[in-house]
Amino acid sequence: MLYLIGLGLEAKDISLKALEVIKKCKKVYLESYTSIGASLNELKKLIKKSIVLANREMIEDKLNNILKEAKNNNMAILVYGDPLIATTHINYIIEAKKAKIKINVIHNISIINAITETGLQLYNFGKTTSVPFNNENVKAPIEVINNNLKSGMHTLILLDLDPENKKFMNIKGALDYLIKNDINKLCIACSNLGTNKQEIRVGSVNTLLKLKFNNYPQCLIIPGKLHFREEEALALYK
Repeated sequence: MLYLIGLGLEAKDISLKALEVIKKCKKVYLESYTSIGASLNELKKLIKKSIVLANREMIEDKLNNILKEAKNNNMAILVYGDPLIATTHINYIIEAKKAKIKINVIHNISIINAITETGLQLYNFGKTTSVPFNNENVKAPIEVINNNLKSGMHTLILLDLDPENKKFMNIKGALDYLIKNDINKLCIACSNLGTNKQEIRVGSVNTLLKLKFNNYPQCLIIPGKLHFREEEALALYK
């Protein structure tokens, strides 16, 4: 059996269900490249087992090797947030079912539902987009934002990250990208959303550029048409 296990957004988010499953696993991998969260040492203390740190190459290119291990043994892949938010992990479900290998998903909190901490209603969000590091000629995020705004929908903007090399796009970099593409609207800047260290600030692009956010991961939200309750909630963070 292969288990895809969501770790949530900080160490204490890991569920009792997940801990019970991990105890019976022969090997535990930690997928280390799509997001960040509890440190390797924190996780080792929690699960009391050794953990194999798995980079992109191991998770994506050696998928078949991991599935072969799971054919006769209980194996676990730990994923920050929820295991199916990153599109790469659905491949495990597809390939496991093709190979008749049992697979089980244990879900957890992720950025996708943590954005409700801002007071915005989840069903008012449109398509999610992301801003990459090298974005000088990248226009796709702007198209998503504008299309969402035309429909009155909010836009969650994820920011690029490279945990292996400790490289993270920050809010300032994303705001600079918006300004270069002629977007200077009300924005919600978030860091460590859904954790005890979360910061939420609301203001125009130029206003938020003056603020400093120290914790990662970070993201931006551009609201569309606001319900009056959403307006009341956002006023708390201005």
